[in-house]
Amino acid sequence: MRWAASAARPPGARGRVGQKATGSTLYDRAGSRIGRYWAFLRREPLVHFAVLGALLFGADALRQATGRETIVIDRPAVQAMIDQQVQLLGRPLSEAERQRLVQGMIDDAVLLREAYKRGLEQDSLVEQHLVQKMRFMLNEDLPEPGEGELRAYLQANLERYRSPPALTLDQVYFANPAAVPGGLLGRLRAGAEIDGLGDPLYMLGHRLTGYSARDLTDLLGADNARRIFELPPGEWQGPLRSAEGVHFVRVVAKEPARVPAFEEIRNSVLEDWRRAQQADNVAEQVAKLRAHYRIVVDADQGAPGGKR
Repeated sequence: MRWAASAARPPGARGRVGQKATGSTLYDRAGSRIGRYWAFLRREPLVHFAVLGALLFGADALRQATGRETIVIDRPAVQAMIDQQVQLLGRPLSEAERQRLVQGMIDDAVLLREAYKRGLEQDSLVEQHLVQKMRFMLNEDLPEPGEGELRAYLQANLERYRSPPALTLDQVYFANPAAVPGGLLGRLRAGAEIDGLGDPLYMLGHRLTGYSARDLTDLLGADNARRIFELPPGEWQGPLRSAEGVHFVRVVAKEPARVPAFEEIRNSVLEDWRRAQQADNVAEQVAKLRAHYRIVVDADQGAPGGKR
């Protein structure tokens, strides 16, 4: 038996056959048993549920014991805020500034959590802000148009960009009618210099360029605007009375209604195209989202359709 036991020992094993187990040998055997036991525990689903339940129970007990909820301020959010402040200030933040920034983020997170608890998100202004936020998010990935697409949009909407008839005119203005020099109209028609004559009108100066009928109506009143648009170019006329005072005017040039060249209004066309695309995209996305809800409209409020 001793020979058989000795033959079964692995090559290179030390110690004599029949020698009592040393402390190291006992430790190895115990470690082997623990390893097999641990492998069993890792494979056993019931053990997983038991451990998870214990952790949840412990976390809930801790929360109930402290009466405090957890608010996590994640590192990427903090770093993004620091980067933004560095960009605004044009220099690195001091440690004190970093701490104040983090404390401010914590305060905001606490106030937001409390606002939700108190139902403040149901305020109409907050709800409108959330709606606008959703509209913005739905339009985040819209592609930019090409030049040809913008030109086609302009051609399809020419009347929107057609400028009304406009005038360029000179004026001499007096806030006080009593301050008008005698014979001023004759002097102006004779070629008198207008620099230094009259009072400033809203810091506009003597030359008014590209004024439409609406512009002149806002400045001088509807009757005066109509009369000025009927004047022939080149001759001084006046005095015209308005709510502001007395005006002497000379039409310098008349510009007919026209559609500006694409290069002149490209930015305006681009903004209008974006708004149109965003409106269409939101309408399409909201139509898809509606399918997830049962909509009930209170017929007593005068809304068409009743319940749907």
